[in-house]
Amino acid sequence: MNKRRLVDTNLIVRYLVQDHEKHAEAAGRLFEACDRGDVVIVVLPSVLAECVFVLESFYEHPRGDIASALGRLISSPCVEIDGAAIHLDALDRYRKTKVHFVDCLIAATAATENMPVASFDQDFRKFTDVRVEIQ
Repeated sequence: MNKRRLVDTNLIVRYLVQDHEKHAEAAGRLFEACDRGDVVIVVLPSVLAECVFVLESFYEHPRGDIASALGRLISSPCVEIDGAAIHLDALDRYRKTKVHFVDCLIAATAATENMPVASFDQDFRKFTDVRVEIQ
């Protein structure tokens, strides 16, 4: 039976950014164990959203780089995240627009579930597969 590890934002960020040698190495070892099938990494959707926020706002990484790196991470067979397909869609929407990631996640969920979004945010109108209905 595989061990499971629920990871925090800082572990993913250190792994991707490599700005703290000791932490980056430890995170790298965990992801290597994941690749070998020795451990399953569990990412909460809120952690993914926080990763996007930190990488964009603090580290000023380009949206495309953020979406690609996190998309590869959650696509790994040894990484679990609830609603992986919706999160990959949200990362793609985030890459292609200037819309905030959480709004991209709402849009991806709305499109998948064929559910209208109740919001005053005009950004949702940028997605042709999303309906906005207040009532």
